[in-house]
Amino acid sequence: MKIIILAILLLVSIQSKYLDSKSCKECHEDIYYEHINSMHHKSSLFKDIFHSSIKKLTTPNKYDCALCHTPGAINLRAIMEGSEKPSQTDKRQNDGVSCFYCHQITKVLETKHRNINFYNYKENTKPNFFGNIDDYADSDKHKSSSNEIYKNSKVCMGCHGKKYNKYNIQICNGYDEYNKTSNCISCHMPKYPGGITKINKKGREQYTSHEFLGIKDEQMVKKAVKLMLKKIDNTHIQLIIQNKMGHNIIMQPMRLKYVQTSITRDGKIIWQNFKDDPMEDKEATFTRLFEDNNKKQVLPPFAKNIKFDNNIKANSFKTIVYKVPQLKKGDIIKAQWISFVVRPSLAKKLKLTNKEFTKKYLGSDIEIVCN
Repeated sequence: MKIIILAILLLVSIQSKYLDSKSCKECHEDIYYEHINSMHHKSSLFKDIFHSSIKKLTTPNKYDCALCHTPGAINLRAIMEGSEKPSQTDKRQNDGVSCFYCHQITKVLETKHRNINFYNYKENTKPNFFGNIDDYADSDKHKSSSNEIYKNSKVCMGCHGKKYNKYNIQICNGYDEYNKTSNCISCHMPKYPGGITKINKKGREQYTSHEFLGIKDEQMVKKAVKLMLKKIDNTHIQLIIQNKMGHNIIMQPMRLKYVQTSITRDGKIIWQNFKDDPMEDKEATFTRLFEDNNKKQVLPPFAKNIKFDNNIKANSFKTIVYKVPQLKKGDIIKAQWISFVVRPSLAKKLKLTNKEFTKKYLGSDIEIVCN
């Protein structure tokens, strides 16, 4: 398997003239500004402190994650194996998941342990950029073509599909409940009014956003899950959690998501599903934790077993019934969806104090009053 991947890396290393993302600004100004604020642009070691902190802890002498985090590197194989170090002065590496990289993918190879992207470039020729446009036009910078994988979101699966560690433990999975490609593009790249170029020569009324909105956008978090509450009787309530996404609740194992449920009477909380730590209510807490053979919790690259894995598949429901104190008329029952980009315990270990890593991203909520 390792030999196959190394052979593929030799094929996919980009040898043609590199157009960094900034060069796209000349024609695609709005899309450029969206992209440079996205996690795609900020995916490299030099722009994502969380990613660089994890690398230091797990693979200090090599950069195995470069295949997805710095995919345009000319020396991809060398930095993955550790014979060369990542370089902040290398434009291809510092550019993260660049426009140039994404728009040259022709197909995604699905292997047992990870997916790999293939390209359609030729050395020293004008690059051919792919997308989902029927009425496209070439420019002085590149040729343009349509490709089915940009219509059905298959293009996203090269990096967001699946990954296993060397012990055959699945770290992440972006497929839907049928193990098929999720409809990533329709949710994470919505349509906005306007054209794709600064001068809208084609008179297009819409273009596809390149913000790649996700867990760091509260509007996206609010759309992801629907909560439903019901009083069963005077001592039992029912919480239903609907995953409205096209993939599992938890894709990235460093996340923490949970539902906080409480009962308030006369302005005071008389009951809640946990006191200090969401893991007190494991049924309503969603994350993935890993362990070694000694039951010690470890980071994903070192995992030999799954310690905890509570998830909800795409477009599925989970029902939880709570036994509660005797309910009275006027009691307020409330449930709130909460997401963390990084589990607070892990953020503390990594000394991440930036707000994006420590804040609660509030999703949907629901409240009912007992009668």
